[in-house]
Amino acid sequence: MVRNLYRFYLYTVFIALLVFTAVVTGQFLDTLLTHTPLRASYRPISSQAEIVQALVFVLVAWVIAGALGGLHYWLIRRDIQSDPAAGSSAIRAFFLNVTEAVGIAIAVPLIGFFVFGTLAFYPGGDSAAPLASALPALALVALLEWERRRTEVRSGAALAFQRLHFYGVQLLLLVYLTFACFYMIKPLVDGVIFGGSVALEQCRSDGGSNCSSGNVVFMVLTLLWFVAFWIGYGWLVKKDNARMLRLILHGASFAYGVGFVLAGIVIGVQLIISPLFKLTVSLKDVLGSYSSQYDFISPLILGFLVVGVYHFWLRRAAQQGLIDRAVQFLTEGAIADILSATTFWLGCGYLLYNLFQMSMPAPGVPDAKSWVVAIAFVVAGLGYIPLDFYLHRRNAVDPSVGSGPHRGAVLALLGGGILALAIGGATALYAWMTALFGSAITNWQQVAHLGLAAFIVGVLLVGIYLWFALREHLFRGRDKQPVTAVTPPAPSPVVEESSADLTTIEDVLDALLAGKITRDEATARIHALSNVPVSVGDQA
Repeated sequence: MVRNLYRFYLYTVFIALLVFTAVVTGQFLDTLLTHTPLRASYRPISSQAEIVQALVFVLVAWVIAGALGGLHYWLIRRDIQSDPAAGSSAIRAFFLNVTEAVGIAIAVPLIGFFVFGTLAFYPGGDSAAPLASALPALALVALLEWERRRTEVRSGAALAFQRLHFYGVQLLLLVYLTFACFYMIKPLVDGVIFGGSVALEQCRSDGGSNCSSGNVVFMVLTLLWFVAFWIGYGWLVKKDNARMLRLILHGASFAYGVGFVLAGIVIGVQLIISPLFKLTVSLKDVLGSYSSQYDFISPLILGFLVVGVYHFWLRRAAQQGLIDRAVQFLTEGAIADILSATTFWLGCGYLLYNLFQMSMPAPGVPDAKSWVVAIAFVVAGLGYIPLDFYLHRRNAVDPSVGSGPHRGAVLALLGGGILALAIGGATALYAWMTALFGSAITNWQQVAHLGLAAFIVGVLLVGIYLWFALREHLFRGRDKQPVTAVTPPAPSPVVEESSADLTTIEDVLDALLAGKITRDEATARIHALSNVPVSVGDQA
C-alpha cells in the first residue's frame, strides 16, 4: 500500500509537470504564430515586448519544471529497476494511457477541424491558436507513448487500462471521422467536379459578399488526417488477443459502416424516384451546405470506408486464429442481414402507416415525400432477402460453420418482431381506448395507425422467424453427444495345459501368472522338476 502511494505521487507530479510545460509551450507558440499567415485577420501581431515576455516565461517554466520533472522521472526509473513489477503496475498504466488518450482527443480535432478546416473554408480565420495548442499536446503524446513502450504489460488492470485507451480512442476517432466526412465530402465533390459552383450559388443566395468555394487541398488533408489516426489506432491493436473485446468492438464498428451504406442507398433511391412523384430535386439539395437533404455521397463513402477497414481488421483476427475464416465472413453477412432487414421492415411499416392514413378518416394525409421515403426504405432493404436465404443455406449445408451467424440473425429479427408487436400493439390499443372513453390524446388517429403498422410488422416477423427457430431447433442449446457405454472385453478362455507341456520352471511360472494352473499345481510341478520333496506344510 505504501509503495503504491509513493508511485501514485511520482506519476501525479511527473504528469502534471509535463502538462504544465505543454501549456506554457503552447502559449509561446501562439505568440510566435501571430507573425505567420495562420493568425486571424482580426487578430493583432504580437509586439516585441509580448514575445520577450512569452520567451522568458517558457524558459523559466522549462528550467524549473524540467528539473523537477527530471528528478521525478529518475525516481520512477529507479523504482522500476528496484522492483520490475512496477513497470507493469496499474498506476503506471493508468497515468500513461489516460494522459495519452486525452491528448489525442484534444490534439486531433484541433488540427483537423480548427486548422485544416479553417484553412479550407475560412482563410481569414484563426489557425494559429489551435495549432499552438495541438503541437505540444502531440509532442506530449509521443513522449508518453515512448515511455509506455519501454515496459510491456500482459495482464491485470494495467492491460485493461491499455485496452481502454486503444479501443476507446479508436471509437472516438471514428466519431471524429464521421463529422469530417459529412463536413468535407460534399464541398470536396462540388469543388472537384463542379468547380465549387454549388457553394458559390448558395453563398450568394444567402447575401454573402465574400463568397468562396473552399480549398480542395485542405479538405483532402482534413479527411486524410482523421483517417490516418483512426487506422493507426486500429493498427495498435492488430495483435491483441482479447478475443471477445476485439471481435465485439470491430463487429459493432462494421455494423456502424453498414448502417451508413444503407442510409446512403435510402437517400439515393429517394433521389432516383422523386421525379416519378413530381418532386423537383436540384444539385443544391445534394451538395449544398445546409439544405442537402439528398446527400447520399457522404454516407456512402463513409460507410464503404468503415466497412472495408473493419473487414480487414476482422480478417486479420481470423488469420490469428481468434475466429474461423468462414465464420467471420458469415458473421459479417449476418450483421448486414439484420440491418438490411431492419431497413426493409421499417419501409413496410411506413407503407402500412401511409395506407392507414389514406383509408381511414384522419388528418395528415401522406404527401408524395412520405411515399418516396417509404418506398426507398423498402428498396434499400431488399438485399436482406437473398442474404437471409444464403445464411439459411449455409446453415443447412455446414451447421458447424453457419449455425452461429444464422441463429444470431434469426433470433435478432425474432426479438425485433416481438418488440414491434408488443410496443406497437400497446400503443395502438392505448390510443384507441382513450378515444373510446372520450379522453383522446392529441392526434390519436396517427398514433393508433403508427402503432397498428408496427404491430402488423411485428406479427409478420414473429410468424416468419418463430417458424424458422422452431423448425431448426434454435431455442435448444448445443446438442449433447450420446454417451456410448463401453463394454469391457470378455476374458479370454483359459486353456488348460497338461503337465507335459511344463518342462521348465519358467514355463510353470508363466502358466501360474497367466492363470492356467493353480498355486498348488505350480508348487508340485516345481518340486518335481527340481527333485525336491514336497514338505509337509505344502501337502497340507
